[in-house]
Amino acid sequence: MRRRGKTKTRGFTLVELLISMAIGLIILAAAVNLFSKALGASFLVTQRAEMQQDGRAALDMLAKDISLAGAGITSGGVQLPDGAGATGSKFGCDQTLCYTANNTYPINNHLYGVVPNPGAGLQVMTPAGVLSPATDVLTIAYTDNTYPLNQYSVALNAAGSQATFTVPVPAPNPLPVPWPPPAINDPAVGLKAGDLVLFSNSVGQAIGEVTTVGAGGVVTFANADPLNINQSTAAAGNIKALWGGAAPPAVLPATIAFRLLVITYYIDVPPGPDGIRYTADDGPPRLMKQVNGQPPVPVSENISGLQVTYDIYDDVAGAATANLKDAGMSAGKSPNQIRKVNLSIAARSPMQGDYGRFQSLNLATSVSARDMSFKDRYQ
Repeated sequence: MRRRGKTKTRGFTLVELLISMAIGLIILAAAVNLFSKALGASFLVTQRAEMQQDGRAALDMLAKDISLAGAGITSGGVQLPDGAGATGSKFGCDQTLCYTANNTYPINNHLYGVVPNPGAGLQVMTPAGVLSPATDVLTIAYTDNTYPLNQYSVALNAAGSQATFTVPVPAPNPLPVPWPPPAINDPAVGLKAGDLVLFSNSVGQAIGEVTTVGAGGVVTFANADPLNINQSTAAAGNIKALWGGAAPPAVLPATIAFRLLVITYYIDVPPGPDGIRYTADDGPPRLMKQVNGQPPVPVSENISGLQVTYDIYDDVAGAATANLKDAGMSAGKSPNQIRKVNLSIAARSPMQGDYGRFQSLNLATSVSARDMSFKDRYQ
């Protein structure tokens, strides 16, 4: 009987095992590195896309309002309270707080379609830990045609402190749409405290800030309003001046009213829980929009810069000047000469990337203020 021989089974040597493990670790490290880089690239692209979206949203909002600047306002601007007893009116404020520096109207208290305010905004902390130059503030004014206040008949009291709006009888022909117009105190679209109303008649134009809205279309424009526009004791430029210097029982010239939008854009850096700005717990910088005497609202997050220059045209001298920070007011020019507004927006990524740094993006555009550029050459 033959014996069966033993079969030898040969395994890995220690050297072979170490080599194979080393190769496996190299392949695994390469795969992890590739996956990590893919995640980093995805994060980078996502942050850049959101940054671009924030910047373009801010720029689009500004461009839309600038394109309407001056609509419904006389080309020379609207005189606010002036003369004996008058003090400076304000913008960029709500019922409790003012949000920008240098927030009084320029050149003898005039409201223009565009009011420059260079360097009046906040600084923003850079990734290097230093403060940026002060940002600019931009104020834009135009009449609001989304609410048909001009369809009402207007009666003003002699003191210029109250207006009564009534639906005209008989109704106009053809009928405007909608008819009848929404109530003055309509909670959705009607007037509210802090709104501005532009009155216009053959005497001129005047502005009032709504302080209360009562029943029967009665709206009050009381003194000591937050924007300091209702100055009934001023010598000129108030609602009372629309009587043309006469007093009842003289007849008030036929008067029409519009809701006016005075919009201020500025950069805000919200302080964190410690209540101190420019510390590590600050919120992201953002572009704010403040309308009339209403509280401001954020337009776009992660906007770290707003710089504005102006192109003007002097109709008398026939001379154009570009890229002025204050529209030439320091050289005796006036904001009513503004023809184009040049915007530069700085946006940053929502989160820090490698090395603790934000991505950044600058967007720029120029917008023609079409209602301020119009000139009737047939007059």
